[in-house]
Amino acid sequence: MTIEKKNIQLGYVTLTDSLPLIAAQHLGYFAAEGLNVSLSNEPSWANIRDKTVLGELDGAQMLAPMVLASTLGSSGVAVPMLTMFSINLNGNGMTVSNDLWAQLGEVATSPEPLDVARAMANLITRRDRITTLATVFPVSMHSYLLRYFLAAGGLHDWSRVRIVVVPPVRMVSHLKQGHIDGCCVGEPWNTMAELAGVGRPLVTGYEIWQNAPEKVFGVTEAWARSNPETHRAIVRALARSSRWIEENPGDALLMRDRQLQVREGMEPLPNVKWGLDRTHRGAEHFHVFHKYAANFPWRSHARWIFAQMQAWNQIPTDVDPGVVARCYRTDLYREVFAESALPVEDDKPEGVHRAEWNDLGVTLGPDLFLDRQIESK
Repeated sequence: MTIEKKNIQLGYVTLTDSLPLIAAQHLGYFAAEGLNVSLSNEPSWANIRDKTVLGELDGAQMLAPMVLASTLGSSGVAVPMLTMFSINLNGNGMTVSNDLWAQLGEVATSPEPLDVARAMANLITRRDRITTLATVFPVSMHSYLLRYFLAAGGLHDWSRVRIVVVPPVRMVSHLKQGHIDGCCVGEPWNTMAELAGVGRPLVTGYEIWQNAPEKVFGVTEAWARSNPETHRAIVRALARSSRWIEENPGDALLMRDRQLQVREGMEPLPNVKWGLDRTHRGAEHFHVFHKYAANFPWRSHARWIFAQMQAWNQIPTDVDPGVVARCYRTDLYREVFAESALPVEDDKPEGVHRAEWNDLGVTLGPDLFLDRQIESK
């Protein structure tokens, strides 16, 4: 089939999980698909959304909830978006200021994340001032995992916490200046905060929800309709680079560090693998780019996100849940990777499995929630 558009502009934000795009370009995987790709480093997720909506970007690394939010107009003008490719699982962490860390005391290093959540919720409730916590975007896994963490810990008076939006690359400076008391952000910014001495990583996203969705490759519905073969070619290249990253983590991280140096003027991270996994629980699962069917756009992931959007009053309770299937296109993924081993279902149970499992025809990872709740279809 003929590729409709060969000159492609793709957006990303400086994060470890932008590696599939960076590697696909650096290793020539886009070129092997007949594509001439330019990567645009964007300062914020709002930029990613707006430039994709306006057509300045053909597609981008996006927050997993962004395609739903754009389609429903919950974070701006309603422009239908979709994904047929999940970039990664996990990758987030929650970092708190040195002051909050000291106030939490020994419980901050408890082997039980739920104990940490309870202590954090209690501390927020009894502090003599409102606690300000940052996430990267209102509709993001960072925001939902942070809220889930605090709710599981027993926070009832949400007036005691203020949740603000800060771009990932600005989290460390805002912690340093005391503008925020903590944040939920993707790597390497938790590690950067720790190395800068301005904060301490408290829990990883994996400890809140094991193998949660994180980023996706998103495009507008109109672009996907006009450029089906170009879309397929991009996704094939991303799948190839995702596999390469897991097989070559050292080389992949050198790529990330070069991006940090070029884009942010920062030095390489010393003795760091994927980041928080140096010291935190769930080390082996901190970043998942390919295994556990990580690239499959699970509709159960989208359904959980949809429920969170409703729970936090970002969309009305009467919105048609059919938007999940419209935005998370498992059918397109199945067409592109028809020759590969694929899950036999588009949904999977969430919050059930303590270890690897393979009931759906592929090996999948643990999926427990912090409070051991089980999500139903």
